[in-house]
Amino acid sequence: MQQCPFCKGENNLVGGPCPRCGRRLTEKLDMRYEGTIRRSQQYNRTLIDKVWRFFSSVRNGMYILLLTLLATAVGTILPQRAYIPIGRLPGEFYAAEYGVFGRWYHYLGLDQLYSSWWYMTLLGLLGASILIASIDRFFPLRRALRMQPVKRREHFLRSQLYVRHSVIDDRERLMKNLRARRYRIRQDGDDYLAEKNRFARWGPYVNHVGLLLVLLGAFLRLFPFFYQDEFIWIRDGETVVVPDTNQSLFIKNEQFIVDTYDTDDPKFKAAIEQEGRMIPKNFTTDITVFEAEDHIAGDTPDLKPLKQMQVAVNHPVHAAGFTIYQSGYQLHEFSSLTLRTENQDGSTADFRVDTENPQAMYELDNGLHAELIDYYPDYRLEEGKVITETKYPRNPAFVFDIEGNDDHKERLFVAIDDVVSETGTNRYSIRAVDYDTHHVSGLSVKRDLTLPIFLLGGVIFMIGLMQGLYWQHRRIWLRRQADGSYLIAGHTNKHASSFEREVERLLDGYKKGGSS
Repeated sequence: MQQCPFCKGENNLVGGPCPRCGRRLTEKLDMRYEGTIRRSQQYNRTLIDKVWRFFSSVRNGMYILLLTLLATAVGTILPQRAYIPIGRLPGEFYAAEYGVFGRWYHYLGLDQLYSSWWYMTLLGLLGASILIASIDRFFPLRRALRMQPVKRREHFLRSQLYVRHSVIDDRERLMKNLRARRYRIRQDGDDYLAEKNRFARWGPYVNHVGLLLVLLGAFLRLFPFFYQDEFIWIRDGETVVVPDTNQSLFIKNEQFIVDTYDTDDPKFKAAIEQEGRMIPKNFTTDITVFEAEDHIAGDTPDLKPLKQMQVAVNHPVHAAGFTIYQSGYQLHEFSSLTLRTENQDGSTADFRVDTENPQAMYELDNGLHAELIDYYPDYRLEEGKVITETKYPRNPAFVFDIEGNDDHKERLFVAIDDVVSETGTNRYSIRAVDYDTHHVSGLSVKRDLTLPIFLLGGVIFMIGLMQGLYWQHRRIWLRRQADGSYLIAGHTNKHASSFEREVERLLDGYKKGGSS
């Protein structure tokens, strides 16, 4: 004897429905595609078939997803290059802040992980897996749902989740109860099919459309037309080109203004004294945006003014499809240094070094020759070595080879307040005697056309999520038997217990003569 797991009644049947409660004791049918074969299950001969079979596998898709998530997590261990302090050289920053680990993190390119070719390849594989797996299952499901006959074989019905026998005398009243629960009724002779919430079966595919849009937005950020995030330093009166605009957009710094807190104000006096310097209250830049049409690299551009505006902190401006933010400033940055050389006879000669574009050779009036060997725009000492902290001339230092007419050569390290002879001889000397400074405004120039794509993808994904979570595809078949009774079978794609309770309430309501 075999015990029914539902009603606990015993029977001597190896399979089939329980004679007491009518529930099936055999294996359930796979109702996902109702017997329709997917393409990946039919063909496995050519290379295209094998590639299709690989990407249509959910298991392989999960492996690709896990690899992508792992790579994404690695990119969060240290700040990405876009988020390090402005002006810091990446190699120097990671080595100084994070030691050997930071040095290797930068060397392996993990500081730009999210724009690396291999990370984009992972996203491409993930997108291919989602797309092919969806296509492989979409058409079988579409055929299965569109070609649902009302009349079904008895074996098919007895293999469903819910199976009952019942005598139904007033079919119209039962159909009315089903319609009250938003079932759509189809009839073929004396057989019926009641169905509702078919759209819930498309929830995962709507999710996939949203995910593909998000991946598309990530790919489009590789192209400057869709996404740009540039930071530029502009000196007072200087005009610079915005990078990655094909030299078509220029910005001129008309005037940079810094407002500081009043030192005589008692509210701020103590804080200013503790800081030891003037504290900026606000800083703004008057800019002019120019457009250059049909500009050829190397030629002087013919600039056409587009807009004149003032950009301030927390008050960005818009021009030519870009948003411009006031993001930083540098006061008293060095424009040039005047250096004075002296030979062994005491004869001196001055020469001027442009910190933005220094010359390689300088011929001096006292017969000396100065050759620039190395230049550190923002130097500091680290473990006995001279390094440059940023690429901007905030604390410039130079290494010169000074040579006289007698071919004697000395190598000298020169900074604002420091001179060191690297050759150990002191026949020549050099020192800084004057300098010029300027203010520099830091502007962020951004354009992001991918945000609407990300937003649309997120909205579609949430629609698919709700569509699949809050609704269930439910079907009830009624097949007339030879004795006049009905075989009632039902199926739902999830929440089977809730579905069984609903059908039981429908039948109980019918038997009591009311609505359920």
